[in-house]
Amino acid sequence: MFADLEVFQQAFDVCVAGGGPVGIAAALELSRRGIRTLLIEAGPKRSKRPRQNETGFDIEDDVYHAADRLTSATGLGGTSERWGGQCVELDDIDFEARDYVAHSDWPIAHEKISPFYQRARSLLSSNVGGERSELEPEPETDFPTSRESWTRIRNTARANRAELASSQNLFVALDARVKALVFDPVEGRVRSMSIACRGGSYKVCAEHYVLACGGRGNTRLLLNLQVAFPQLFGGSDGPLGRFYMGHLAGQIAQIEFATREHAERYLFKRTSTGTFVCNRFQPAPKVQRALELPNIAFWPTNRRAAVGEVDAALSLLYLWNSRKTVVHKATWGEADRSRYYNVLHNMLRHPLGATRSALGLIHQKYSLAEPYVLLRRPDMRYGLRYHGEQIPSSSNRAFLKPVQDEDGQFKLEVSFRYLPQDFRGTLQAHLALDRWLKERKIGKLIFDAAPENVEEHIAAQAKDGYHQIGLTRMGVDRNHAVVNHNCRVIDIANLYIAGSSVFVTSGQANPTLPAVAFAVRLAEHLATEARRQSTTAADLSTSSRLQPQKGSPLSIP
Repeated sequence: MFADLEVFQQAFDVCVAGGGPVGIAAALELSRRGIRTLLIEAGPKRSKRPRQNETGFDIEDDVYHAADRLTSATGLGGTSERWGGQCVELDDIDFEARDYVAHSDWPIAHEKISPFYQRARSLLSSNVGGERSELEPEPETDFPTSRESWTRIRNTARANRAELASSQNLFVALDARVKALVFDPVEGRVRSMSIACRGGSYKVCAEHYVLACGGRGNTRLLLNLQVAFPQLFGGSDGPLGRFYMGHLAGQIAQIEFATREHAERYLFKRTSTGTFVCNRFQPAPKVQRALELPNIAFWPTNRRAAVGEVDAALSLLYLWNSRKTVVHKATWGEADRSRYYNVLHNMLRHPLGATRSALGLIHQKYSLAEPYVLLRRPDMRYGLRYHGEQIPSSSNRAFLKPVQDEDGQFKLEVSFRYLPQDFRGTLQAHLALDRWLKERKIGKLIFDAAPENVEEHIAAQAKDGYHQIGLTRMGVDRNHAVVNHNCRVIDIANLYIAGSSVFVTSGQANPTLPAVAFAVRLAEHLATEARRQSTTAADLSTSSRLQPQKGSPLSIP
């Protein structure tokens, strides 16, 4: 239920800070288990982009890292308002130690997370279309198909609106900003959270606290706490704020399928429940190890695919997908620009056909609610998108700068770069896929740049900041990790981190589904802890009542 200011006078079992997909998932799962939970969100009921200088971050290095106002949001639902709805699982190999991927060993196996994907899907889609769509069995191959699905409702707050408003165990406080954590160094526990809400200052008290403020938000709170207690989190040279990762994404090639049947296998389809699924190419673990490839996935789209001058729908889609690229992207040369304006000229020459095609595309995108517009092509040639793993590096980090916000907390700056290994691995994965397609007579790749320029093309597209991974990584000791296998901060007994910032590696998957699965697992762990503590307290109470008192019949002289 949505609460007023009196809620800050109450005590809770768990306080969850952050109302994005991960925070909402954790809070709902806790409340469903009978845990009295407070969910704090810094923004209003409806998510929005922060205004300039409204966040606690100053992202000045924007070569590979997008501006903060583009990669964060305030309000219930967080960045899920702009999320594409992709639900992709991590892979077993992501959790394994790989000698060609530095710092890649998780303290848990994938099997510890897998049981929670189904529940995570239901939370992200409000129990509608949350089922897992199983792949058909296929013989062992170097590039097995992997599955991507999309939620029917993109905004997690909207998907769970009714339960957020009516749950008796969940209290939601909006426009409530966490100013600081109040830490007791003797007990090693968070005593309370300092909150700013509607012009006043308040204190939240709970048995356990969960930070779900996004990777950079979580990190900033902990770094500011470390200013007051320098010994925390392995000290100034410890792991907190390091190993910042995202993904490499873009397009450097087109795929031309040999037959329509091969193409249809990899084009997205609507399921019986109204959701969409898509098969993708992904190198098998044995191929990744043999070629020392980062994990990566590929799928066909119409984006930046070749168009015919007479095909109005494809031409319109080409113009729409290229509207920003043609002006701003250095990767577009004169030939690209010339082609763009030729297509535009041809469209203007056929206004009736263009109008009919535009209406059809609008219907496909908004009435049918397709995740993105994909037109079947008679030449079976599509753009090939990729989404790949970024190698962990301790030099990629978030750190405090000597500038304070209105709460007196230091702002955050980042240093974010890709390694040559990232670009090289992405190219090698494309080349391996091209060889496999030709050997199997499925199709071939047509690269957008000359061989000697492809890595440069990959680097020009590499940019993230949306997927804030690794900043509070999971591990077994405080010198190499911030949280343990249960997402508890190693140095603080009652503080937990929820979100992709605990990931050790980024894998090929969009992190939303795995991050929500971790949140469901964390809620189950906290509920178990609450039951255990309740049982222990009851046992102690019973034991104290049974102790013989002086002068009682049970006393022994």
